[in-house]
Amino acid sequence: MDTGFEIATEPRGEASASLPQAKDLSHHFNQTTKNREASTLKELYRYAGVPGMITMAGGIPHPEVFPFETLSATILAHDAFPLDPPRVPKKGKSLIEWLFSPTSLPTTSFTIPKWSPKPVDPKTIQLSTSLQYQAATGPPALPLFLREYVSKVYKPAYSDWDVLVNVGNTDGWSKIINLLAEKGDAILVEEWTYPSAVNSFLPYECKTVPIKMDKEGMLPEHLEKVLSEWNEEERGGKKRPHIMYTIPTGQNPTGATMEAERKKQLYKICSKYDVIICEDEPYYCLYTGEWTPKGSKSDKSILAQRRADAEKKEGSEGNQAFIKNLPPSYLHFDVDGRVIRMDTFSKTSAPGSRLGWITANPQFIERLTRISETSTQAPSGFATALTTVMLQKWGFEGYIRWLRGVKATYNMRKTWMCDAFEDVFHLEFDQNKSLFPDGSKTITCYSKTPKNKWDEKKGLHGPALVTFTPPTAGMFVFLGVHISEHPDYDKLTRKGEDATHVLVQKLWTELADNLVLFAPGWYFDGGGEHAIGGKGYGYFRLSFSIATYEETYKAIRTFSQVLEKFFKTK
Repeated sequence: MDTGFEIATEPRGEASASLPQAKDLSHHFNQTTKNREASTLKELYRYAGVPGMITMAGGIPHPEVFPFETLSATILAHDAFPLDPPRVPKKGKSLIEWLFSPTSLPTTSFTIPKWSPKPVDPKTIQLSTSLQYQAATGPPALPLFLREYVSKVYKPAYSDWDVLVNVGNTDGWSKIINLLAEKGDAILVEEWTYPSAVNSFLPYECKTVPIKMDKEGMLPEHLEKVLSEWNEEERGGKKRPHIMYTIPTGQNPTGATMEAERKKQLYKICSKYDVIICEDEPYYCLYTGEWTPKGSKSDKSILAQRRADAEKKEGSEGNQAFIKNLPPSYLHFDVDGRVIRMDTFSKTSAPGSRLGWITANPQFIERLTRISETSTQAPSGFATALTTVMLQKWGFEGYIRWLRGVKATYNMRKTWMCDAFEDVFHLEFDQNKSLFPDGSKTITCYSKTPKNKWDEKKGLHGPALVTFTPPTAGMFVFLGVHISEHPDYDKLTRKGEDATHVLVQKLWTELADNLVLFAPGWYFDGGGEHAIGGKGYGYFRLSFSIATYEETYKAIRTFSQVLEKFFKTK
């Protein structure tokens, strides 16, 4: 069948010629995907661009009647955000005011015309085409930039990969499910996972198969055990999973980040059992490293400290240090073409742009294109035009510098929240294996107010209240409340009630009544032994991405006050 789909031939790096091509993995397609034909009308697009072609085939509006003659925007400069912002606000001026005062943030402006003087240049963005019906692959200029980015940052291990724009990672994941999942499939996920990802495949009557986690995410030994011991009869007739959904960097909700060696181990297992790895990476560039408590020296090695210092430098050297310090993508180890990577501009540009992309092997990209043609078609012309020109203005090096500034900003916000816990609670550093996955670096919080003079003399702080894991990436702090320390816990349990759920719901409500809103842990339940709420712990996810410095401290202080009242420690 002639699909009319052509894989782009732009260079993908110097080593691409020596790399293998992707394997034929079309046996993973579901029946619906196999039945798809190229959109009949979309077939016209490959002919419409032929020089000299008089196009009378499509029912497309003439650009003259588009009401938009120009589209203008003022954007921040690529180096608008500092690489090493101060830890606390300057005296007499809030950090937000310091960061966002008109004099501190340089800008640049551009205008996109309806008609460009170079309309045939593939890098040209003009409203006459951007606001017109487009192929599902989007305007040529955006994939051109994305291929350069993927080649230089992710360095895929096979040669014929390609990219496909979409309407953000949720849309991308929905299309991947549409591509691969059959009704009733079992899908591998982390024991804590992103709820919207699960909601995407529930209509297919698919079930999650939770894989245990540690501080780096999925445990290879548990994945091997699940796949090697899979018994269809014991699993209700379900076939062994062939789809794995994972968030390797700044895992949502736990904040776990997977490094190179773990990815190699998991990739080897997935290759052995022919599993497609769906790598969801919205927080990839927000890899911020460990939190260092105030007044303490960093425990980084000399080499790690040198890398961190190099990343704070302006220019190409700092950009390369940033790229080198990122955890390698699964794509970097993918010699089969079994990785489908999802990226988005939501966390690094604007969520409302609804713009992202998928990197995958050519067979998968071709079928995903067919899915897009009869669903979302191309992303919004406004979003792609503005984003593409922004990227062209900055260039590759400028975009990397922008990402470094965004990372530094979120690292600052993470520090605010962790510092607030340090100031509001008495902290003890430990490894709470029963509360969080094995190997996690955890901090347990106690009341700073002794219950009586005897406790004050002995340095006692009452029962453990909260344990949390300082994240190394992403936007969240994930914590567990020691619900079993509540005076009503045993009484409720003896009555046969789910004491953990009852008390967590009560605590969450009391926090909301005091104008502090956390995300309950049960939203992220992937079905693992930690996630199901046993062992007397209740979980919450706290986002540090949007609150001001003052609001962050106020929220954590209110949290401590509500906890002390909740546990009746006052």
